[in-house]
Amino acid sequence: MKRLYIAMMCCAAVLLLFTAAKAPDPLQFDHKTFDFGTVSESADPVVHSFTFVNVASEPVAVLSVSTGCGCTRPTYPTEPIAPGDSAAILITFTPKGQSGSISKDIKVRYRAATASSSRRTSLRLRGTVIPNP
Repeated sequence: MKRLYIAMMCCAAVLLLFTAAKAPDPLQFDHKTFDFGTVSESADPVVHSFTFVNVASEPVAVLSVSTGCGCTRPTYPTEPIAPGDSAAILITFTPKGQSGSISKDIKVRYRAATASSSRRTSLRLRGTVIPNP
């Protein structure tokens, strides 16, 4: 009897973990990767907007957006996004000092109003920078 109880508790715990892991993402992005093509190192900065919609039934706040280097700067909403509203994360990439194939990860951390912890998603900026002669 004790083994049956333990087995049932283990199954319930595993089921709970799978249910929590498959919770839908409250921020629905139009796309998570942007390829800016080929630019010269002396070109103006590349600016791209990653647009998203809050598909949750409660406000969601973007807590932080981080990039791997100073050549990529994020701008993001500081106020919570209401259910059904859209917003954007603006990324500015400066090609000066870069060369070759570029792949920049952008980490977005956010939290729904009643969530006990934050969630994360990744965006990616790709392209090629041709060095100045």
